[in-house]
Amino acid sequence: MAVVGPVVTVALAVAGLAGPAVTSARAAAPAGGVATAYVANASDNTVSVIDTPSGTVRATVAVGDGPQAVAAAPDGSRVYVPDIGSNTVSVLDTVSNTLVATATVGSSPTAVALTPDGAHAYVVDLGADAVSVLDTATDRVTGTIPVGAGPDAVAVSPDGSRAYVSNSGSGTVSVIDTGSGTVTATVPVGAFPVAVAVSPDGTLAYTANLDDHTLSAIDTATGTVTGTVPLAAAPYALALSPDGTHAYLANGPANTVSVVDTTARAVTATVAAGTDPQGVAFTPDGTQAYVTDLGSSAVTVLNTATATISATVPVGHSPAGLAIPLTVGPPPVVTSVSPAFGPPAGGTPVTVTGTHLAGTTAVSFGPGHSAVSFSCTATSCTAVAPAAPVGTVDVQVTTPAGTSAAVGADQYRYAAADVGVALAATPVPGLLGGRIDYTVTITDHGPSALASATVTVPLPGPMTATSGDCTVSGRTVSCGAGALANGASTTRHFSVPVGLLTLNLPYTVTATRTASDPVDLNPGNDSATRTCTVVTSLIISCD
Repeated sequence: MAVVGPVVTVALAVAGLAGPAVTSARAAAPAGGVATAYVANASDNTVSVIDTPSGTVRATVAVGDGPQAVAAAPDGSRVYVPDIGSNTVSVLDTVSNTLVATATVGSSPTAVALTPDGAHAYVVDLGADAVSVLDTATDRVTGTIPVGAGPDAVAVSPDGSRAYVSNSGSGTVSVIDTGSGTVTATVPVGAFPVAVAVSPDGTLAYTANLDDHTLSAIDTATGTVTGTVPLAAAPYALALSPDGTHAYLANGPANTVSVVDTTARAVTATVAAGTDPQGVAFTPDGTQAYVTDLGSSAVTVLNTATATISATVPVGHSPAGLAIPLTVGPPPVVTSVSPAFGPPAGGTPVTVTGTHLAGTTAVSFGPGHSAVSFSCTATSCTAVAPAAPVGTVDVQVTTPAGTSAAVGADQYRYAAADVGVALAATPVPGLLGGRIDYTVTITDHGPSALASATVTVPLPGPMTATSGDCTVSGRTVSCGAGALANGASTTRHFSVPVGLLTLNLPYTVTATRTASDPVDLNPGNDSATRTCTVVTSLIISCD
C-alpha cells in the first residue's frame, strides 16, 4: 500500500470513479468540448490540469490536504476532489481552473462520484465507514449513509438510481438507493475491493480486488457476482472504456496495467506503465487511457488501439486519482483584427488574433452579421467579412466556452467615403508664356474618413503639363490625396502651356477618381470636365 496523504491508504481506487465519471461527463458535456485531464497530486496538495490534445499541463490548482481522487460534473463545468487530510472536498471551476468552493465532509474522504443530473455528489468517508451526500448547489452535506468497513471507492449507475461502494475492510459492495438514501443490498466480492465501476448500460458493476488479484463482475439486477477474472498482479484502480468493452486496471507495485476484455472476461494485454500506477481514466472518445504513476510523478498515456505507451506527462508529486471530463475551457479573447476595415459589401478576408479560439462555432461582425466563412486555430481565425452597413463593429468569436468580450482591439470598420472631384480651369494669358492653370479639388463627402485617393487626368495631344503637387508622366497627370475627414477637401494643381496648342480648337480635359480607400459607393461625382479654347496666347477662354 502507498502512503498518499497523512493517512495510509492505497491511492485507493480513487480511480474506481474514472469509468462512471467519464461516462456521465461524456453524455452531458457541451458539443465541441475539450477533453481535459484533472490529476490529484496527493503530496503536493494540488491538481494538475492537462490539455489532452497537446499533452501539456496548462494549470496547477491548489486544493486541500492529500487530494485522492477526481470526479467531474456531467456538464464538465466543475470537478470535485476529496482531500483525505482535511476532511473536505475541493470544488474546481473548469473554465477558470480555480478553486471555487470547499465542502466539509466526513472523516478521511477518498473518492467521490456524481449523479447524472449533477445535483448530488456521493463522497466516500474512509475513516467513518460512511458516505456523505453532497448537495452540489450549496456544497453542503445533506445526509450520511453508513456502509461497510473501509469504504474506498464509489460509482453511480447511469440512471442515477444506485450508488455502489466498494468496502475494502469487509470484502463487500454496498448498494445505495439514491432515492431513499439507504443501503438496499450488500454484495460479497473478492478480498479487499479498492475500486468499483459500473458498465455504461448499468447491467454490471465491477470491483478490483487488491488482495486476491481478481476482477469481480456483479449482475446489478440480482446483486450477485456472475464472474471473476484472475489477474497477474494486485489491482489498485479500475476504469471502464466508454463503450464498456474493456476494463483497465492499474497494478501498483507491478508497474503495469492489465487490459481485460469484459465480454470474454479475460486479460488480453499487460502494458508497462510508470512507477507504482495508482489511477486510470479514459478520454471520452476512448482512444487514450491516462494512468497516474505515484512513484514517478507523471502520467502515462496509453494508446488503447495498440495497448502501447504514446506519451508521458510530468505532473505533481504522488499523483493518485484522476478524471477526464469534456470541459468548455476558458472563454475566447480577441486581441487584434487585420485589416481593421473593409467595404460594406463584405468579402474581405480578416485575420482575427487572440487566445482560446479553438473550437470556434461562430464569428460575428456586429449584431446579426455572421462571417461568411471562418477557419480557426487556438490563436487565430481567418474569417470572411459579411455585408453590413457603414460603421464600426466588434468582431467577436464564440466557442462552447462563451463569446469574446467586446474590446477596442476587436473593432472592424465598414467604411465608404464618397470622393467628389471638381476641376477648375483658369486662363492665364501672356504674350510669350500663356497657359491654363487647372485646379483639382478632392472632397470627402463621407460618411467615413478618407484614407487616400487618386485622381487621374489624361491630357489630349499635344498638351503637356507641369505640376508642383501632382505627378506628370507623358500626357497623364496623377493627383493624390491623403487622409481627409468627412466633409474636408484638398486641392491639387497643374499647368498647361498654350504655345503648342492649335489655335481656335477646343481642348477638353477630364479629371477622374481612379482609386480611393475606403471604397467609393457613389460614382456620380467621380469626374469633372473643363473645355478651353485658345484663340491666341492672349485670348484663352474656358467654360
